[in-house]
Amino acid sequence: MARKPRIHYEGALYHVIVRGNNREFIFNESDAKQLYLEKVNKYVGKYNAKLYAYVIMDNHAHLLMEVSNESLSKIMQLIQQTFTQHYNKKQNRTGHLFEQRYKAINCDKEVYLLSLIRYIHQNPIRAGISDINYRWSSHTEYTAYRSKQCDIQFPLSIFSVDKKKAVQMYTEFVEDEDTIEGETSYELMPEEIVPEEIIISNREVIKKGIKVEDIIAETEKLHNIKFEMLKGRSGNREVSKIKKEFIKRLVKYKLMNQKQLSDLLEVSEQTISRIINNHEQ
Repeated sequence: MARKPRIHYEGALYHVIVRGNNREFIFNESDAKQLYLEKVNKYVGKYNAKLYAYVIMDNHAHLLMEVSNESLSKIMQLIQQTFTQHYNKKQNRTGHLFEQRYKAINCDKEVYLLSLIRYIHQNPIRAGISDINYRWSSHTEYTAYRSKQCDIQFPLSIFSVDKKKAVQMYTEFVEDEDTIEGETSYELMPEEIVPEEIIISNREVIKKGIKVEDIIAETEKLHNIKFEMLKGRSGNREVSKIKKEFIKRLVKYKLMNQKQLSDLLEVSEQTISRIINNHEQ
């Protein structure tokens, strides 16, 4: 039976799972894990892709990757082939190293990004080999707010524009024990099935941990402005721009309806509606 072609479009998000052939422990040494990570970093960078999260276990690895113009197939082919060549040479072996075809699940970035990052970072806990601070995952990049391999700024910005608060909210989110289950295995499921524990939208994540008061405080801090200045009509272009961004954030996370925004900002509902509709176009 012919294989289905990989879906490709600029901005496509994939949860990639690679496994050792016959589930062999190909990453059981630190050098092998480091080498694979170097290959991932090299070709993700070369083809302007984005790596949002990773974990490298002993016999498999998870990558959460967003592609640009180049297809995922091209990137993964180079990662797998060059790693295999180096590994086989060092181990004085020949033949296939990985299962013939990696698994790549095309995911909705708007819905699943944060939950997939959490799922990947919790992998060592589910396997019973480490706590959340596993050396060979990107979790510590997020908690330290320091990019090494991954694009951490965008996912953390979904939590908050304030770095300290974003890290705090991320940490609480990823350490949620209710989402850690024993042997439930995403990578062993059919591609069209997503386990219930990761079905939570980015917006739902934020709604659980952020309030209108938080966004007001962040807006004041970020723009060095008093919230009172955003109320009513303003002839100041910069103030109007800040007000629009404030409205868009509240609407994005569904924290207020148009009537509530109208009352809060002391402008008409028509003004709120116009800003929202312009944002959605």
